[in-house]
Amino acid sequence: MSKKKANQARGCTRNFNKRVAAGFGRTAMLVALLFLIAGGSGTAFAQGHLAVDLGHPVYSVIETAELRGVVTRLSSVKPYTSQQVAELLAQMLGHMEAFSPSEQALIQHYAKEFKAGKGVEQALWQDAAGTARAGIRVEATTRFGVGELVDLMDGSGATALKDLWHINSRWVPYLAGEPLPWLSMKGEAGFTFDKIEKNLYLPYEFTKEWDAGHIWLGTPRYSDGTLDYPTASYDIREDIAAETDSGSLMVRLSRFRRDWGIGSGSFSLSGTARPFVGFETVFRPSKFFAISGLVGSLTNWEKGENEKSTITSLIADTNGDGLINNLDTPVFSALSYQKMLGLQRMELFPFDWLTISATSTLVGAKRFELGYFSPLLFSVMYQNQLADVDNLGVQVDGQILVPRIGKFYASFYADEMEITNLSELFTKVRNMFALQGGVKVPIPGLSFATVTAQYTKIEPFVYSHYATWYPDYRLRVDTSYTQDGENLGYYLPPNSDEFLVNLEAMPAPGWRVGLKYRFVRHGDNPQADWDNHLPEIFGDVNKYMDYNQLYSYNKNFLHDGIYDYNHIGTINVSWKPIQPPKLLGASIPFELGAGYGLSYTWWEDGTGAGRPVSAPQWKNVLTMSVKLFL
Repeated sequence: MSKKKANQARGCTRNFNKRVAAGFGRTAMLVALLFLIAGGSGTAFAQGHLAVDLGHPVYSVIETAELRGVVTRLSSVKPYTSQQVAELLAQMLGHMEAFSPSEQALIQHYAKEFKAGKGVEQALWQDAAGTARAGIRVEATTRFGVGELVDLMDGSGATALKDLWHINSRWVPYLAGEPLPWLSMKGEAGFTFDKIEKNLYLPYEFTKEWDAGHIWLGTPRYSDGTLDYPTASYDIREDIAAETDSGSLMVRLSRFRRDWGIGSGSFSLSGTARPFVGFETVFRPSKFFAISGLVGSLTNWEKGENEKSTITSLIADTNGDGLINNLDTPVFSALSYQKMLGLQRMELFPFDWLTISATSTLVGAKRFELGYFSPLLFSVMYQNQLADVDNLGVQVDGQILVPRIGKFYASFYADEMEITNLSELFTKVRNMFALQGGVKVPIPGLSFATVTAQYTKIEPFVYSHYATWYPDYRLRVDTSYTQDGENLGYYLPPNSDEFLVNLEAMPAPGWRVGLKYRFVRHGDNPQADWDNHLPEIFGDVNKYMDYNQLYSYNKNFLHDGIYDYNHIGTINVSWKPIQPPKLLGASIPFELGAGYGLSYTWWEDGTGAGRPVSAPQWKNVLTMSVKLFL
């Protein structure tokens, strides 16, 4: 939410990595000392403190229990730890009258699993004391272009067969253990084998499930995975978590996907965001409030060559006078993507039915800034003491819970605001904000079933930010709100809105069903040109606002660019046997899934200039998946 323009080149090379490492080491020592003092008995030992993956079905059970008033004052900072989940399931066991017989059986099943510390995984090996284990998880998802396959079979198709199938597979060996009652650790060194076809994703659905470029023995040796044959990459995760017996304090050093929000997708940190290494603290001494803080390391492996560049500027005729001289502005060609994320979230629970939250967000160059490591210092305020150079934002949430009826929620995210009067809220370009409102309702008679209806709107230039100079860097640093080239917040790009209806249910033991419909509108203006009266309103997180043209922008949703309109529907079914089959006396947990997606997209020139647009497009995508937990 910076108000300054990056109009001066400044920077020098310093070795700041050693300072960061030393500072982090001191922080780690303090954390360890704290838990040596506060760590308690072995009560929570069997439960463990590792994070429960966001895709685990137990979250649907917890949400249903909340909607029925069985559990209240839930934090929206996820993932939860195994200990937190075990405690919530224990509360449900004390109110089983609120659930149907089939729901009661599933609650008892999960309560037994999490009490034993297993969660979703059945370890291939564990020691006699149960404090260490090792295993492997295998996942594979395939996609097929159904419509194009049918056309190809009847001879009318123009798409080659090699472009009509996609596979993403992950082979993930892991080690895990609980060396101390208050400490849990898990490390994953996964490998992927992929053939990536981005066209086989529905609109705005694509996200990478690998951590770097792909490699193979042929030519080319290195790629982004979009070749005609599968290639290999890797995927690494970790979780080192320490938690007091009471759960009032938790610290974690981890790399996985997170979600910090009350709706289906958060503006500040969404479950669709790529994993990153983050140091996280959660402090909840009372049922009335919780404070969370996170500092994360961000980058973009696809831009790795930029980090090696020695070019800081090029001389070019930028003022158009036909001469190259000191009147021209230097063109800085390379960017560094070594940046950091800082989040602080305060949650208030004054009543069982009311939650109020505020979140501060920032993206800036990596550096050991002590204020950003403190969950008690709101970055938006603190950063004004640091020359106002980072990309800041503020999110405010509210939720009202009416047991057995539903919960109603709203979120407002401000990236930058300049309100002179409310009539300019949706017209003045400097008002960069996003808003969301929705309701989640339980469906009676259907096991763990909920319906979500939600509207989300993201104004132009939200999440985007100009590249910034920092004293410790020889290159400008990209400060867009992204990790690995993908949005950290809500999955849609700027200048978009979405109507969402989503139904989720667990109709029988081991079965999950999901139905989702989205109507998405998004505008961009790639041919923006003031001389031809085409406004510079963009819908790309990498296209930031030009402050020199600040008062020439005329923001007008649906009428200031070329817009794509998308009807998107999906159905997904998965099955994981409650009692997994056995092989040679050992349980073999697995999960099978299938899905079908249909979308229709068309484009319109909202400016009325009559520019040519793409032809309407249908997509029919069939997905199949398998997971094996060993």
